[in-house]
Amino acid sequence: MATRRSTTGGRKTGFTLVELLVVIAIIGILVALLLPAVQAAREAARRTQCTNNLKQLALALHNHHDTYKRFPNAYVLKNYPGGTGDFGVMPHLFPFMEATALHDQLNPGDYLVPIPTVNATTQSKLSGLICPSDPTGHLNPNASNDGKCNYLASAQICVATSPTAAVTIRMAGITDGTSNTFLIGERDMKDGIGAIWIGRRNGITDAVAYARGDLPLNTKWAGGSDPLCTRHAWTSKHPGGANLALADASVRFIAETIESHAGYTASCSGAVNTADFLYQNLYRRDDGRPVTIP
Repeated sequence: MATRRSTTGGRKTGFTLVELLVVIAIIGILVALLLPAVQAAREAARRTQCTNNLKQLALALHNHHDTYKRFPNAYVLKNYPGGTGDFGVMPHLFPFMEATALHDQLNPGDYLVPIPTVNATTQSKLSGLICPSDPTGHLNPNASNDGKCNYLASAQICVATSPTAAVTIRMAGITDGTSNTFLIGERDMKDGIGAIWIGRRNGITDAVAYARGDLPLNTKWAGGSDPLCTRHAWTSKHPGGANLALADASVRFIAETIESHAGYTASCSGAVNTADFLYQNLYRRDDGRPVTIP
């Protein structure tokens, strides 16, 4: 019986070592080309989520204003003997952002009582208050390990005050225009000090309760004694800038290259930077220099 001869001359088929190395090299090149695109897509998704978080907070601030005819204070300094600190902006907003249960659990009353000691409630993780581009967990070790918050209202809108001063800001006080004034923005915990959502802790810098635009966007926290108060700046881990909501509740991505005053040295005194730079103009609510974002 005749047998069929192999058309390959009896040799085994397969990849040679050279061919295998070429295939591996091609796969490596493709991965190197695709990885940045995948990372960029993931960051775009994170930035979109962050934008949505800020939008919801800006709307909550508007709803608070509609209800109480004023914006909430960054805190009202009570200085109770042996007290723990003062409630901040976020607990005021919980009834307007589907966190009523947490608000009721805190039972803040008129928000002038001391905040609770650090406990499981104050350490709650609130995803709507965390930027997904800040990979640092949900507690803030820079502020007694309370629950982290990446979003801080402007000190020009949500002002720090005392019971005797009782200063509050209304929409009418934003005379430069709501579309020309920052309302709330980001601060990460890699380049910045971050924040906590409960408010101001005694013995902890009040920078964890609000933000200022006296120094340029993405000014890194110097740590230590921080003589220029870099801890008060808005900062972000989004490449090239940060998300900030304006007082009209729109959210804009602000490039870190925005015109800004880089030489201000009086931030720790609490004096507002009056220099005529675009970023500082957008921070101040009533400087008479209404500007628009390019």
